[in-house]
Amino acid sequence: MDIAEHVKAKNDLKAIKMTGGDIDSYITTFTKLMKMAGYKENEHEALTLFKKELPNGLNVQIINNNDPVPDTLKRWQESTH
Repeated sequence: MDIAEHVKAKNDLKAIKMTGGDIDSYITTFTKLMKMAGYKENEHEALTLFKKELPNGLNVQIINNNDPVPDTLKRWQESTH
Protein backbone atom coordinates (compact mmCIF):
# COMPACT_ATOMS: atom_id res chain seq x y z
CA MET A 1 0.00 0.00 0.00
CA ASP A 2 1.40 3.41 -0.83
CA ILE A 3 1.50 6.33 1.60
CA ALA A 4 -1.43 8.09 -0.10
CA GLU A 5 -3.71 5.09 0.48
CA HIS A 6 -2.58 4.93 4.10
CA VAL A 7 -3.33 8.62 4.66
CA LYS A 8 -6.69 8.35 2.87
CA ALA A 9 -7.67 5.39 5.05
CA LYS A 10 -6.77 7.38 8.19
CA ASN A 11 -8.85 10.32 7.00
CA ASP A 12 -11.77 8.07 6.04
CA LEU A 13 -11.57 6.37 9.42
CA LYS A 14 -11.87 9.72 11.21
CA ALA A 15 -14.88 10.64 9.05
CA ILE A 16 -16.82 7.36 9.18
CA LYS A 17 -20.26 7.55 10.77
CA MET A 18 -22.81 4.92 11.62
CA THR A 19 -25.96 5.61 9.63
CA GLY A 20 -29.43 4.17 9.83
CA GLY A 21 -28.65 1.97 12.82
CA ASP A 22 -26.63 -0.44 10.67
CA ILE A 23 -24.01 -1.44 13.24
CA ASP A 24 -22.76 -4.44 11.25
CA SER A 25 -21.84 -2.29 8.23
CA TYR A 26 -20.22 0.27 10.54
CA ILE A 27 -18.08 -2.41 12.22
CA THR A 28 -17.11 -3.98 8.88
CA THR A 29 -16.14 -0.66 7.31
CA PHE A 30 -14.37 0.53 10.46
CA THR A 31 -12.33 -2.68 10.72
CA LYS A 32 -11.32 -2.54 7.05
CA LEU A 33 -10.25 1.12 7.28
CA MET A 34 -8.48 0.52 10.59
CA LYS A 35 -6.29 -2.15 9.02
CA MET A 36 -5.64 -0.05 5.91
CA ALA A 37 -4.65 2.90 8.13
CA GLY A 38 -2.17 0.71 10.01
CA TYR A 39 -3.93 0.63 13.38
CA LYS A 40 -3.79 -2.51 15.47
CA GLU A 41 -6.95 -3.78 17.18
CA ASN A 42 -5.44 -3.27 20.64
CA GLU A 43 -4.45 0.38 20.06
CA HIS A 44 -6.26 2.87 22.25
CA GLU A 45 -6.67 5.30 19.35
CA ALA A 46 -8.59 2.69 17.34
CA LEU A 47 -11.00 2.17 20.23
CA THR A 48 -11.40 5.93 20.68
CA LEU A 49 -12.21 6.39 16.99
CA PHE A 50 -14.71 3.52 17.07
CA LYS A 51 -16.58 4.87 20.10
CA LYS A 52 -16.54 8.46 18.82
CA GLU A 53 -18.98 7.83 15.98
CA LEU A 54 -21.41 5.51 17.71
CA PRO A 55 -24.75 7.12 18.53
CA ASN A 56 -24.62 8.56 22.06
CA GLY A 57 -27.47 6.36 23.21
CA LEU A 58 -25.56 3.24 22.20
CA ASN A 59 -22.44 4.37 24.05
CA VAL A 60 -24.48 4.95 27.21
CA GLN A 61 -26.25 1.61 26.83
CA ILE A 62 -22.93 -0.24 26.50
CA ILE A 63 -21.48 1.51 29.55
CA ASN A 64 -24.59 0.92 31.66
CA ASN A 65 -25.13 -2.71 30.67
CA ASN A 66 -21.60 -4.07 30.99
CA ASP A 67 -19.70 -4.69 34.19
CA PRO A 68 -16.88 -4.15 33.73
CA VAL A 69 -17.16 -1.60 30.94
CA PRO A 70 -15.52 -2.97 27.77
CA ASP A 71 -11.89 -1.92 27.50
CA THR A 72 -10.95 -3.33 24.10
CA LEU A 73 -12.16 -2.69 20.58
CA LYS A 74 -13.30 -6.28 20.23
CA ARG A 75 -15.37 -6.12 23.43
CA TRP A 76 -16.95 -2.80 22.38
CA GLN A 77 -17.85 -4.27 19.00
CA GLU A 78 -19.35 -7.34 20.64
CA SER A 79 -21.33 -5.15 23.07
CA THR A 80 -23.07 -3.28 20.25
CA HIS A 81 -25.32 -6.26 19.56
